[in-house]
Amino acid sequence: MGTIRTEQTRLLQENGTENIEFFVYDKDGVAKTTLKQTKDVLKQVPSTITPINSDLIAEYIRPLRDAIKTVKTSAMQLLNKNPNFRYNSFNWDITASKATIQIPSQILFDVNPVSGIYCLYQEQMPVLPEKTTYMIKNILSDTRIVSGRDIEVSWNYYMFSGGLGSPLMNQFISVGLDSTNNGTINKMYDFGDNKFISECSDCGEGGDPIAFTDDRFFKKIDYTQFDSWNKYKTTLQSNLTGTETNPHIEVKLFQTTSPGFLFGKAFYDGISISQKSNAIKSIHTKRRGGIFALVDGIVQQIDEETNISGEYKQKETILSNQLDSLNVASIEFTYGRKDRPNSLFNANTLDKCVLQEIINDFREPLKRYEGSFYKDDSDVVPIYFYHKLWINFGTTVLQEPVSAIIDEMEFDVKQNEYRIVMHLPNQDDDKLTYDLYKFE
Repeated sequence: MGTIRTEQTRLLQENGTENIEFFVYDKDGVAKTTLKQTKDVLKQVPSTITPINSDLIAEYIRPLRDAIKTVKTSAMQLLNKNPNFRYNSFNWDITASKATIQIPSQILFDVNPVSGIYCLYQEQMPVLPEKTTYMIKNILSDTRIVSGRDIEVSWNYYMFSGGLGSPLMNQFISVGLDSTNNGTINKMYDFGDNKFISECSDCGEGGDPIAFTDDRFFKKIDYTQFDSWNKYKTTLQSNLTGTETNPHIEVKLFQTTSPGFLFGKAFYDGISISQKSNAIKSIHTKRRGGIFALVDGIVQQIDEETNISGEYKQKETILSNQLDSLNVASIEFTYGRKDRPNSLFNANTLDKCVLQEIINDFREPLKRYEGSFYKDDSDVVPIYFYHKLWINFGTTVLQEPVSAIIDEMEFDVKQNEYRIVMHLPNQDDDKLTYDLYKFE
């Protein structure tokens, strides 16, 4: 037996507690006066929760060779936050005199958002073309891009004409770039040449100056669909220089205008800034064994314990610590485990840490319990998933070396009866593993 599990057993036998540190906040997200609190989460079977109905069973599940995590994302990575205004104006800069966040059905009967509750609402249609004061723009510092991948800007629109034919409705869009992340736009997108360029005094055609107010930096959109939801999108190229290492983008959308038609209204939903993904689907396999070994002086690829073939496949997810950091489904930062400060896993991806823990649990036949229980201690807090359950009938009958983790649970409040499925973890010294990746 390894040193870690031996110590876990000793602490259970001597203390009969398992203390976990929690950071505690109230319902509004405000930190409690004592932010860091310690709680004993151990419950013992049968002293604090009692097996009932004579249905407690134990089963053994075969060891694993592979723990597999599959991540599937869309072809385009959403870069901006709150595209559907579910959180009102969060992460948007809106000119109040140009547009507001509203519930569309409260303005026009039977008009509902594409997604969520709210939309950006433009109450009036100015006559003159508008490309001076923006209606809405994203937050520049929060919208990072990378070079070499096409950018897609899109939104859903509902142009109200009231059944009065097909009035002419136009709108302008402009796109700026802060290529060095200093908070200042130093390039604008030239929709004619399809590239970002800088202002200058004499670098234009024939030595003419280039100013960000030039027509080349504004794209005119002509709307031809009315009184129903439709979608507009445009694609931009982002081939930057090698020194532009931390670029951020700013998209400005100006009011829709309509010469001679003052009664029009407009709704906008799903305003999105996206970039193409490197891969849509990734399959990460943590495999038991060593990928290389020195055999007769030659480095060869091997797999240890080839008689083990078990696989554990996690449910497909869109969240990963190994996704492109631009993806809103990406989990940031590196992770480690507190009890292994000198391990290679001290600074690693969350995906690798979780899959390693699964392999550790299934290093040998995993023991899982299932049964019905009655909670009869003085603690008024019901059993929850953070609790640990220690099967302890005494050393002469049945005493597990570690407490069990709850996998599934049903709670009958009236009867104070729990139906629990739990397994014995084995977070002993790490099993030797390596990683395999497949991208689609």
